[in-house]
Amino acid sequence: MAKIGYVRTSTNKQYTDRQINELEAVCDKVYVEDGVSARNKNRPIYRQIIANLTEGDELTVMSFDRAYRSVIEGLLSLDELTERKITLRSLSQRVDPTTPDGRLFFTIIIALGEWEVGINTWRTIQGLKAAVKRGKRLGRPPKR
Repeated sequence: MAKIGYVRTSTNKQYTDRQINELEAVCDKVYVEDGVSARNKNRPIYRQIIANLTEGDELTVMSFDRAYRSVIEGLLSLDELTERKITLRSLSQRVDPTTPDGRLFFTIIIALGEWEVGINTWRTIQGLKAAVKRGKRLGRPPKR
């Protein structure tokens, strides 16, 4: 029975020390995926971890929304792990996502993460539109 930790950051400029320290205290091995959005379907380290987990193993994250930013992907992954008898655990949300109440909480946490990504994207687009309207030139500077 292996206890595997997973840390993901959206940019490689984010600090992971706190997450790594807490996961190392309870996991046999911790994997870090830097600079990859959780909405990105191509997360090679995450996919490798999932492929290598076997019955009785445990996948531990600091928070469910660090691994999943899509409700659909999160629930499909939870179902896959549960079917393979692999435990999904969060250090900050102490619920069992395989129980009815835990699954509800798991879904809400991931939905909030998905909303956060969406609202940040929307704000960025609105900010860029406002900058263009003010006459700001976006993009790389012209070549001279």
